[in-house]
Amino acid sequence: MTAYVVIDLNIADAAGFQEYVDGVGPLIEKTGARNLIIDDKPLVLEGDWSPRTLVIHEFENKEAVETFWNSPEYAPYKELRRRYSTVQVVVGES
Repeated sequence: MTAYVVIDLNIADAAGFQEYVDGVGPLIEKTGARNLIIDDKPLVLEGDWSPRTLVIHEFENKEAVETFWNSPEYAPYKELRRRYSTVQVVVGES
């Protein structure tokens, strides 16, 4: 089952966050995953969820997401992300 990582991203420091983007993009591709959406003006149709930037990644399955999320290769980028942004992250499968 394909897994989708849905991220509500709030960037506090764009210049610093770019270091994260530059490093994590190739790492995501290396796992076979891909970016589907990066939208800094998502359209809210109903409810009070209003993400600043909506990001969606596609992975092979939830196990692949967890392997990536907990990998030693991602750890330093996770620290960069936390330094320069805040996120809400959920994963769903279809």
